[in-house]
Amino acid sequence: MRSISKRLTLRIMMVVLAMMAVIAGVVYFAVREYMEDEAEQRFEVVVMRTYRELQRRLSDVYVANTNNVHEIERDIAHPDRLYAHLERIVRQNPSIVSCGLLFVPDYYPEKGRFYAPFATRDTADVVSIMRIDSVYHDYFEEDWYAERLKSDSADWVDPYFENPLLTTNIAPRLLTTHAIPIHNHEGQPVAVLCSDLSLEDLRIDMMQKVQIGEKQEEHPSYCCIIDRNGRYILHPDKDRMLKDTLDANITFKGKQGAVSAVVDGVPAWVCYRTVRFTEWTVMMVAPKDLIQRHGRMLNTTILAVMLMGLAAIYLFCRQQIRKITSPLHRFAHSAEEVAKGNFKAPLPDIRDDDEIRLLRDSFGNMQQSLSHYIEELKTTTAQKAAIESELSIARDIQNSMVPNAFPDREGLDVYASMTPAKEVGGDLYDFFLHDNCLYFCIGDVSGKGVPAALVMTTVCGAFRLLAESESEPMRIVSRMNDQMSRQNGMSMFVTFFAGVLDLDTGHLHYCNAGHKAPLVDGQPLAVKNNLPIGALPDWEFMAQEADLAPGSTLFLYTDGLDEAEDADHQLFGKKRILEVVQTASKEPRTLIGRMMQTVADFVGDTEQSDDLTMLAIQWRKP
Repeated sequence: MRSISKRLTLRIMMVVLAMMAVIAGVVYFAVREYMEDEAEQRFEVVVMRTYRELQRRLSDVYVANTNNVHEIERDIAHPDRLYAHLERIVRQNPSIVSCGLLFVPDYYPEKGRFYAPFATRDTADVVSIMRIDSVYHDYFEEDWYAERLKSDSADWVDPYFENPLLTTNIAPRLLTTHAIPIHNHEGQPVAVLCSDLSLEDLRIDMMQKVQIGEKQEEHPSYCCIIDRNGRYILHPDKDRMLKDTLDANITFKGKQGAVSAVVDGVPAWVCYRTVRFTEWTVMMVAPKDLIQRHGRMLNTTILAVMLMGLAAIYLFCRQQIRKITSPLHRFAHSAEEVAKGNFKAPLPDIRDDDEIRLLRDSFGNMQQSLSHYIEELKTTTAQKAAIESELSIARDIQNSMVPNAFPDREGLDVYASMTPAKEVGGDLYDFFLHDNCLYFCIGDVSGKGVPAALVMTTVCGAFRLLAESESEPMRIVSRMNDQMSRQNGMSMFVTFFAGVLDLDTGHLHYCNAGHKAPLVDGQPLAVKNNLPIGALPDWEFMAQEADLAPGSTLFLYTDGLDEAEDADHQLFGKKRILEVVQTASKEPRTLIGRMMQTVADFVGDTEQSDDLTMLAIQWRKP
């Protein structure tokens, strides 16, 4: 053990062993986290696919039902014509398996106390019509029927199995019904139009597409749907549908997400998403043992390979180090001192003019170079750390200049995001409530980086200060222009849009100073050609007004959005912006999130070239 080769080999192996132990631990936890994240992403895809399919079917039935109310009410005085409407609804809408009209008692005296025309489609896609009042002789007493007439509003009926008397050639199907009142010519509700959606093929589709692990697993993964009370609507085990409920200890957080829970006594991951209007929840349940099994196998394989690699490294290092270090005994001590950071350690005096002498001279030069380099590196590192600290403080200050808390108020929804291209940027937005009005603005300073950020802070402060004493956006912008024009030694300007929204009426006063035209529900808002702030002193800015419809969303953005570039230097463009705004939800947070994701998918790994800021305001009449 006194041999330098043995000691060096032992030290190297100890370091390698420690590194491998750390790597093994990191890999173990990383693989486990990766497997769980990957599984959760797969769950989300399955849940989203089932959610969209269910949402599409529900929407198809809802739209078909709603669009045919007027046609049925037009022929309400002719009961025999109603069969044709019901037959047409079933034929034209593949999602609807049956459709019927349930009239109030004795509405048509000649038809008797009960009158319920009905159209249904069988498995051969043959549509037939009939009267089902003799089958559903007691539908007057059904709670859902009475509630629809009393509230005079449409809603979904809780799922149920089809009446066997109506399915002579097929097994009863699991249905849910959209029920909407039908009115007579005097406007009174006299019947309920019921369109039935079959959920059976959706259950089969769920069973076929969802599989993690082998089918013979004792606890396989599966997808299911529960109602608002936790009762199973769709489940791989048909005997549990409409009978069993989800374990009460499972708590969902929000409308969508993933939670760890014990389902039927088995620890599992549950990914879920709530369906709008019906308050049903689509769930993907996968036992944790299935998720982590492949991770454990991978970790075992990696550990075995690392152990074999460790043995190979030991043999290789022992042979090579012994060969290389045999002529370096006199040099070992000095080399170890230098290796410990002592660059002034004395070197042995080598008299022989050979490779060892050359190594000694080179080592001496290296000592001097390293000493000089370390000193320079310390200075450079200290300077860089100071700059980074200052930029971090500047970024925090800039972020504090714009509001990050959004108002929680009935009739108003606001959300914004600001992403600088560098540590700090020149984009800005602001909003605040005063006298039941929303004062807001968005702007883009010419240039990027620290100069633009300094101008940005000045503009933000000026807007807040002036808006407290001025209620007209035009006057606010004009005074900001006068101030900036007098103090604009750097010849910088700001494109700016300022507005005041009356939250009682939806009336919007605004003034645009060379900024991008905002969008209202996907349509550009008319703006006049004013110059940017700081471009020309004493410019007469023009004021404008508009009225927002209840539920409208005002979307404002800077040129970092439409001028975002991909790897081929193609711009994101206004066309893509309009497509996202017109197809996405009007809810500001969802709209901006969708826009951010679309831009990220478009640019890919391309570095952001300009600051990107978005502000969305939705006004709903109180």
